[in-house]
Amino acid sequence: MVIEAKDKLEQLHKRMIEEVQDYAIILLDVDGTILTWNAGVEKIKGYKPNEIIGQNFNIFYLPQDRQAKLPQSLLDLAVREGRARHIGRRVRRDGTIFWGSILITAIHDEAGNVIGFTKLTRELRDNEID
Repeated sequence: MVIEAKDKLEQLHKRMIEEVQDYAIILLDVDGTILTWNAGVEKIKGYKPNEIIGQNFNIFYLPQDRQAKLPQSLLDLAVREGRARHIGRRVRRDGTIFWGSILITAIHDEAGNVIGFTKLTRELRDNEID
């Protein structure tokens, strides 16, 4: 009975994340490789899962941000402080640019070691950009 309840809760948790569409929720490994994501990623960024899973998340950043190592610096900040926030321009699959608010949160194991990251992105409207 307890196992069934736990399985049901895990399924509900999975569906909750999968069905969020206004936020892109991405699970990254420690190197920034995309492991999985929800439906919001496809809606906001335009990629199908088979096109992007296994790629590094820096693909969502402008070339000058990649060159300046912004994606890695955000991961480094999340390791040091537990999370990193950033508002900036991002790139969709079709090459269009949008403003996004992101939050990267470090995921830890029982010993406190970083084992991955959760990255949330919300597309900003014109009236939300400073």
